[in-house]
Amino acid sequence: MRSRTTVVLAVTAGLALAACTGAPPPSASGSGSSAPTEFTVLTPAPTTDAGALTWALYRELQTLDPIQAFDYPENTVDSLLCDALLRQAPDMTIGDGLATLKQVDPTTLQFTIKPGAAFWDGKPVTSDDVVFSLKRAADPKGVGYYAGTFTRVKEIKALDTSTVQLTLSEPDQWLLGELSATPGMVVEKAFVEKAGDKFGTVQGLTMCSGPFMIESWSTGQGITVVPNTAYWDSSLPKPKFTKMTLQGISDEAALTAGLQSGTISGTFLANPLATLGQLRSNPDVQVFQGAPFATDAMVVSATKGPMADARVRQALSYALDRKGIISTLWHGAGLLPHALEAQGTWGSAQEVFQAGYDALPPLEQDLAKAKELIKAAGVEGQKVVIGTSSGSNSINAEALAYRTAAESIGLKVEFKDVSPDNFINFFIDPAAWGSVDMFPTTNYGDYADPSALYKTMALEGGSQDFSGWSDPAVTAALDAARAEPDAAKRAQHVVDAQKIITEQMVWIPTASPNTVLVMHKGLTGAPATFSYMFGPWAVYLGGS
Repeated sequence: MRSRTTVVLAVTAGLALAACTGAPPPSASGSGSSAPTEFTVLTPAPTTDAGALTWALYRELQTLDPIQAFDYPENTVDSLLCDALLRQAPDMTIGDGLATLKQVDPTTLQFTIKPGAAFWDGKPVTSDDVVFSLKRAADPKGVGYYAGTFTRVKEIKALDTSTVQLTLSEPDQWLLGELSATPGMVVEKAFVEKAGDKFGTVQGLTMCSGPFMIESWSTGQGITVVPNTAYWDSSLPKPKFTKMTLQGISDEAALTAGLQSGTISGTFLANPLATLGQLRSNPDVQVFQGAPFATDAMVVSATKGPMADARVRQALSYALDRKGIISTLWHGAGLLPHALEAQGTWGSAQEVFQAGYDALPPLEQDLAKAKELIKAAGVEGQKVVIGTSSGSNSINAEALAYRTAAESIGLKVEFKDVSPDNFINFFIDPAAWGSVDMFPTTNYGDYADPSALYKTMALEGGSQDFSGWSDPAVTAALDAARAEPDAAKRAQHVVDAQKIITEQMVWIPTASPNTVLVMHKGLTGAPATFSYMFGPWAVYLGGS
């Protein structure tokens, strides 16, 4: 599963390692612009030690078990503690991580653990640990969320103490991307078995091989990590700070005041922040924007009634004031979408993805066209139910914007209002998502490829196919992409699927929010891309 305030569920996607050397998203901008034409990848490199830091998460961390990482806080922390077999760089490209990859043939992958790789307790990382971690992630009856990633994996076995072989039933260009994210993170087998049910909890903790290790973790006080001075991989920079406490801070006023005073060193914004303009104008605060990666959208879960009709979904899309939402909710830190997946997700074959995206019209408001579609569908006066949470400013604001749009074209709207804690049920409980026609989300894939999201919501049986929608042409295109080793050809298949998904408004794109990094003055080095969710982002941090 994935994000939870404008919620996200577990997504899987993929990209062959050989194809992950494409150019990064538009880069090398400064900070503060509300609508940048270029985007930051890495902020300037640090020159001094920054001492002890406090980093804000939007809520408290719930688990340190990588295969249970379903949201921003867990991903942001696990990416510092645990090495994955492959690694995502700040520009979202993928290379070797804990292991080097040899693709013996289209259905045989061999991973060789790098020399010297060791867990925090000094024990070497072995093929037994890798096999254990992957089988644990792949277990459909296990505790994790990523079993669907391994559906084409027939066998996982150790060839020797440092080499693991994966045998596939069919070529799978989606698997390698996942092995650079939480499904590919390696934990120490003996530690997990000893910890039992407490593994990943405050009591049981975790044991990984990453560039940071745990100093302390207590409920309500956050988790404090320190640099792993014995870290095995000298290719990464050594962090220029002594320790970092990652703490859940949900109150916007407290977050804003902390960033301004420096008691909070920085944060990646998982959700819209009402005070973003105030922070931009404060000389003590730096705001950087990376290319849009996550997508702000309305999930359609209706299997009957008005929203089950593509014409009604299209009408609602035409009626929506997206420019108003981007201005008032995202405070300009976003783009008008053409499709669900924007440029931050184009980790390879960017020219193909750009052409496919540009071929789709920007989703502008057109009330006249919306009313024509409603009339053709014959649904004037009919009711739609929107799942919302008045306890969350961002969820409530989007639900209100959609209600305004729906009522402007003759539909009646009913809200099903739940608490912020229970909003997750729309994603995990069939009774909950079946009780509404739609609900807001901010959704993201595990690495930079649009199919990361599309396969979850536009393939029959996908983890987010809440309405049961499917289309033979989309299924054929995505299946072809999954098997295609050539990056450009693979991207074209995804573009073909994207065109239909967008025309049918399977989900309704709301905005393409930029990746927003906020830091107090004097701190620098962090990436402003979505790589902070999956790569060791804090190794780049330090003082300026």
